[in-house]
Amino acid sequence: MSLGALSVALLLGGVNAACAPAPSASAALEPAPVGTAPVQVWQSKAGRRFTGRMEVVDGTIYGGSVDRRVYAVDLASGQTRWSSRLGGLVGSGVLVAADTIYAASSRPEGKVYALDAQTGRRIWRTSVGPVSAPLALVDGVLVAATQRGYLVGLDPQGGTVRWRRRLGVARIPAVAADSATIVVATVDSLFRIGIRDGRVVRRAPSPGAIVSPWIQQGGVLVAGTTDSLVVAIGADDLRSRWQARLDAPVLASPAAYGGALYAASRRGTLYRITADSLAVADPIAELNWPVTAPVTIVDGLVLLGGADGVLRALRPDGSEAWRVQLRWPVEIGPLPLADGILAIGGDGDLHRYRR
Repeated sequence: MSLGALSVALLLGGVNAACAPAPSASAALEPAPVGTAPVQVWQSKAGRRFTGRMEVVDGTIYGGSVDRRVYAVDLASGQTRWSSRLGGLVGSGVLVAADTIYAASSRPEGKVYALDAQTGRRIWRTSVGPVSAPLALVDGVLVAATQRGYLVGLDPQGGTVRWRRRLGVARIPAVAADSATIVVATVDSLFRIGIRDGRVVRRAPSPGAIVSPWIQQGGVLVAGTTDSLVVAIGADDLRSRWQARLDAPVLASPAAYGGALYAASRRGTLYRITADSLAVADPIAELNWPVTAPVTIVDGLVLLGGADGVLRALRPDGSEAWRVQLRWPVEIGPLPLADGILAIGGDGDLHRYRR
């Protein structure tokens, strides 16, 4: 592991450890809505703790857990439809494409899997090494980033390795730059990579260690850094378009709404960023607990999950609309539904709310 990667790992581990409440708190927490919160339709539990990306497709919730299983949960009832065990920790979540679920295992195994979405049956698996970032599917190529610093392009139909390129450790998924290239962020560099052959088209220094997935806003890619910045780069030339400084590391993705960006620092300050050539970050709310989940905006409300297990809904001016108590910590942003949201707690607990 490089010095840069070690520094990021130590920062993340140290912050997570510092944020965690006493172990006995988890068993005592029950959902307790405050304010005009949406109505809870059901609550269920699947696995021990979900990690990485989760998706809702065709009435089914898909997610990967620390117990080495991928789960499919019925959205209508909260009942588990199936679970499929992998050979290692599912640390980067799942990726759903048509009738296939893609997931990757970390240590001790290090394989990429394709599972049948209806049954959980394994279609194929391929060894690539322990995977450190969520998978990406771009222009018919499945992209995996390993903890050993390799970027691997796979055939999504059969799992055959098409190309392999050593770049450095990446912690966020690759994103499309255009129809032929992707952008990859390692600990210290940005790369534009040919999706068909893995060839490096362009390389640039990173504006900071980026550990939150990119969002696209106004023709640029935006993410947070461990250096307390929200940064925007051009996908074509990898050059900085603007930067905004917050009061602490930005370890979760921002969100866009109404011509502005909303970003939360790890210490619990919510900012509204007016993004142009000279970005301005205005603090609009300060919370008592660190924010541990990506910023999510649903029905004009900014939803923030915290280390205390509370999911808060704030208005664009920073005032609180409602809050609900989940199991701690809330590390995955709620998933928008047609009639409400799906909230994910930190102990495998799922909560469907209807507005």
